[in-house]
Amino acid sequence: MRKIALVGSGWLGSALAESWQTQGRPFWVSARSQDKLNLWQQRGIKACQLNLDGGEIAPECFSGVDTIVVTVPPGRGSEAGDYCQKLEPLAKSAKAAGVTRVLFTSASSVYGSGKGRVTESSQVDDGPRAMRLLQIEQMFAHYFGDGFCCLRLSGLVGGERHPGRFMAGKLDVNGGRDPVNLVHQRDVVSAINALLDAQLECWNNVYNLCAPHHPTRQHYYQYTAERLALVKPEFVDAFDNPRWVDGSKITRVLPWQYHYSDLYQLPELIR
Repeated sequence: MRKIALVGSGWLGSALAESWQTQGRPFWVSARSQDKLNLWQQRGIKACQLNLDGGEIAPECFSGVDTIVVTVPPGRGSEAGDYCQKLEPLAKSAKAAGVTRVLFTSASSVYGSGKGRVTESSQVDDGPRAMRLLQIEQMFAHYFGDGFCCLRLSGLVGGERHPGRFMAGKLDVNGGRDPVNLVHQRDVVSAINALLDAQLECWNNVYNLCAPHHPTRQHYYQYTAERLALVKPEFVDAFDNPRWVDGSKITRVLPWQYHYSDLYQLPELIR
C-alpha cells in the first residue's frame, strides 16, 4: 500500500486519519506542537512535527512517502497571510524526496460570485480568498503535474458541524431562495480514499465535491435549526447569489457515488 503523509490534522484531517487507521493504511500525520504530537501518539498514530511557516523543510521528512494529502485551510483575513509562500517549501521538499502524488483540498469558494450551475471548468472569482486558493492549486500542479489532484469542497457538514447551527437566530438573511451547496465529511473521506486507490490517470484533475441535493437556504436552515430546538433564522424570500455547485464529475471518472445525496437525511438530522 502507498505510504501517505497527511498534512493538516484538523476537523477533516482527523476524520481521514481515523479512516486510514481502521483500514490499516501506512501513514503519518503532521502536527505543529508537541502536545498535538503526543495526542496522536496516544491514539496509536504516528505523527511528525511540521511547521508550515514558509521556512525550509528537510526532504528527509518525506522519506518513503509517495503520496501527500494536504488539508490545510487558508484561514480568513489576516490569518491567511501568504498561503502559497507557506506551502511551497512543502512542495519543494516533497518533490526532492521523490513524492509522486499530492492531493489538495481546496474549496468551491474559488467560484466566488459566479451564478447558476458551476462546474470545474467555470470561471473562477478574482477575490483575494479565491485567488489564494487558485494560486496554491497552480503551485502544486506545477511541481507534481499528472500526480496532482485537487478537490474543491463545498460547505462541510458532519459531526459537530451541524447545519442547524450555521444560521440559527439570524434575521433578514439575504438569499432565502438561493440553493444550499454542502457535502458531508464522510463523503469527503470516502472520495479521498477512492482517489488514493485509483489509477494515476484519474489524478491530473480538479473535482468539485458537493451533494447533488440543493434545497433552498430558507427551508433547509430553518428545518435544521428546528431539529436542534434553536431559534429558526429569518430570510429575505428572494434570490441573492444563486449558485449550484455541480459535483458529478468525480462520479463519472471513478466508481464512486455520494452516500449522503439527500441533505435532509444526514445522520445528524435523523437521530
